[in-house]
Order: sequence, then C-alpha cells, then structure tokens
Amino acid sequence: MRTRMPRRAAIKAVVPLTAIALVGLTACQKSADDAKSTPSASVSADAGKNDVNATPPTDDQLSAVLLDGKDIPAGFNGGKVKNDRSDTSGETAAPAECGVLAGIGSPDPVGHAERSYATGGNDPESDDSIRVSMSSAPRDQLKKQLDDAVKALKTCTVYTVSQGADAITFTVSDVKNAPYGKDSLSYRVTVADASQRAMGTAVNTLVLKGATGLAVTSFASPGKGDPADGAAFVKAQSAKLDAMPKGTGGSSVKPKTPTAKPSSSSASGNKNQPSTDALTAALLTKQEIEADYSADGAPSTERPTDSGAVVSDPKCARITDDSVGRSSTGYVDQTYEKAPAAGGTSTEAVIISLASQSHPFLKQEFDGYVTALKACASFSETKIDGSVDQYTITDVTVGNYGTDSVSYRVRDDSKDGRAYVFIVVSVQGTVFTQMASVSGTGPAVEPTNMFTGQLDKVAALTR
Repeated sequence: MRTRMPRRAAIKAVVPLTAIALVGLTACQKSADDAKSTPSASVSADAGKNDVNATPPTDDQLSAVLLDGKDIPAGFNGGKVKNDRSDTSGETAAPAECGVLAGIGSPDPVGHAERSYATGGNDPESDDSIRVSMSSAPRDQLKKQLDDAVKALKTCTVYTVSQGADAITFTVSDVKNAPYGKDSLSYRVTVADASQRAMGTAVNTLVLKGATGLAVTSFASPGKGDPADGAAFVKAQSAKLDAMPKGTGGSSVKPKTPTAKPSSSSASGNKNQPSTDALTAALLTKQEIEADYSADGAPSTERPTDSGAVVSDPKCARITDDSVGRSSTGYVDQTYEKAPAAGGTSTEAVIISLASQSHPFLKQEFDGYVTALKACASFSETKIDGSVDQYTITDVTVGNYGTDSVSYRVRDDSKDGRAYVFIVVSVQGTVFTQMASVSGTGPAVEPTNMFTGQLDKVAALTR
C-alpha cells in the first residue's frame, strides 16, 4: 500500500484545504448533476450551526468515527487510518495568493484523521481511490481558511507549487460554492508535472461542520476517466460526525467519556512518542544479547523509503508495507550478527526495528497486518528493477509475545537464493517493534531471550 507520485500530487492539489483550513471536509462530485442534487439531512445548509463553540476533536476521536465496517459505502474496502499532518515547509506557490489552496503557511490542526477507500479488492492506497480526511481546529480559524479558499478559487484557475527543482501545476475547474450547505465547497483539479505530463485528476468537496472540517477527495490516474463519485462518502461520514458526543463538534460541553477506548496495550496513549534518541537508547546492549551475537555496526536511524515494489495480491500489501517506519516520530534499527563457525561466514542474524507513532495509528496498522498474515499464505513482490521475491508464510501465532503481538515464519525465494525468517511484531503504547531472526541455511532460530528482553525495554520506555 505504497503512495505513488500521482496520488501525492493530487493530495497536494485537493486536500490543500484539509491541511490548510479544511480540517475535515467531504464530498466528491464528478458532474454538474451531482452538484444539483439535494444534500441529505445530515449535511444540510444548517449543519454545524449549533456547535460554533465546540471543542476541536482529538486524533483519537476523529479516528474513531472514520467510516469502517458496515458504514463504508457498498462496493468499497478501506485502508489504514493515518494521523500524519501535511508538511509544506520549503514550498512556494505561483501566483502567491494561490498558496492557500496548497496549505502553505497553514497551522497544524488540533486533531487529524484520514483513510482511503477503493472498489472491490483494489488497493485503497493506490492512485485510484477516495480519500476521507477530517481535521479539527477552532471554528473561526477553519471558517477563515474556507473563506480564503473560496476567494482564491475565483482567480486561481492555474497555479504551480514548487519545492526546490520540483514543480507541479494544478488546473482548477467546475468550482461549486455551497453544494452541501453554506459552509461547503467543491472543485475539480487536473495535475501535471514540470514537463506538463498528466499525473491525474481529483475532485474535492469541503464541508465545515462546527470545529471539524471534512474533505472527501476522489482520485483518478491518467487514462482512468472521471474520478469516482464520492457523494455517498460525504453523506455517510457527515452522519458519523453529527453523531459525535456534544463538545466534540456539537457544543462547548466537554464529553464525559472518550469517543474511542484504547486497546489494552495503549497505557501511554499518545502522550509519549519516544524520539529516535530514546528508541536508540532502548536497544539491546552488548551485555543483554546472547553470547554468540554482536552488533553489526552502529544503529541506523535512516527511515525506510518507498521502494516502488508491487505485490501480487493487494490484500497482502500490508505485510511488506513500510509506512510505519516512513511516517514515524522516532525510528532506529540494529542488526546483531551471529558468530560463524571457525573459518566460515555468518549466515544468521537478528534485526530489530523500533518506531514511534500515535497508538491509534499503530493499532490500526497492527490489526490490518494480522488480517493480511492470516489471509496470505503465499504471494510475490516485484521490485522496481523487475526482480521478484516469492514469500511463503507459515506458523502465524497471535498473542504469544504480548497482547498486541504476532509471530510467524516466512521463506523468501529470490534470484539471490533462499532466506528463512522468524518474525515478531508488537505494539506497546506508542512504539512499534519488529524483530526478525534470519538464516540463509535453514529454519531461523527463535531467540526468545533476546526478543523478550527487547520487549521488556520497550515496555519500560512507554510506561
């Protein structure tokens, strides 16, 4: 479930109003007929008029009301929940007054949650999908951002956003004011790179409801026709926002209970997202690893990058996805090599990776990971150079290394030979731990003492 460039460009063009002031908007319409349709009662022109003083919802509260299960419109499946804020540092817009449409200079929202959806078994994180994004902030701040966007769209029919040598051009059309009530907006945008190569089309509708902005954005890559109609997502997500407790978009009264209950492993909630330095200090030391292992160089704090690899079965994509590491607050990994027999070369190692993020994000990622492991006994991954890895998954066991943990074995067959791996993944509060025992000659050992020792150190870190 890797994010490819066309979709990133479309996000910058359309969810600008989510990063910016739209902290929460919704509605994707692909034709004039859609705009003329009567909005549902839950998204009426008066929606939000009684919650002007509402307390902006938190990441957890917004994550808890994102469309899920039976609430997802028929025919679609959902991806993972994300709470990442947009980063527009170093970006400029031309004309400058169009920067508001790219979120340039906008403050971070109080709370933010987003999720993408795709039809059938397609990957929700692909270029062709519908993204629902909600952000919260004081209503007067959101209202000003929405008003500024409406003003900008009157003149910004074509604008460019640049960062260094990279430039993306956006062409705006089909602007509709108030399609879902007085505080709403929709528009269509086509995206092109610096050489004017088409990168895709997006339709975005923004709806301001109290202290939450809802954005529903539909993407289509070149040659795929119009973006899918997102009207059903607008209505369904608006209804869930309307049902939130008073005080989180309804009134200024503080809710008595949180919207979502954290899992048993979230004792530290979102209060403590350890830094890279803190995670590095929590790695196993020489005195804590087994005698025949030693650290292979210094720990690496370089986060993973999107490899561009393609998985044969979309439902298995989470298993090889590295988005936790890419979007983490803190990140570190360390390899411990096992000493070879006299005169030989090492064929065994243990690799430990630690990453910190908000607990709702990690829990969502973990649950999806476990679901994928149970469904994917065998699949392949084609790398950008055309080489293929064939993975075979066995011995999936949930809970043997803690409440939110899973262990399994995987055999990796590639042009370079065969590797055997025993993997444990765990979520403890705001820390994601992955531990892999690797062997090039036969089934990998399960270094229980090292694994439990590492998990104990992480538990102490997140208390």
